Amino acid sequence: AILGRSETQECVLYNYNPSSENRGNRSSIEYCVGEKDKRRHCFATWRNVSGSVEIVKQGCWLDDVNCYD
Repeated sequence: AILGRSETQECVLYNYNPSSENRGNRSSIEYCVGEKDKRRHCFATWRNVSGSVEIVKQGCWLDDVNCYD
């Protein structure tokens, strides 16, 4: 095992849902589990609405060889 690396990554899990805006969008923790030799990352997507940044989605991003040089 590599020091400092764990087999589980904790990320915020969030999905923007316009129909639930009045009730408030909810977020939680997502536990990203993958193969030992693959990397796990947290990601976030957002949109810029008239200068105001709004988070759209957050969660786990599992290793994909196409993401690296």
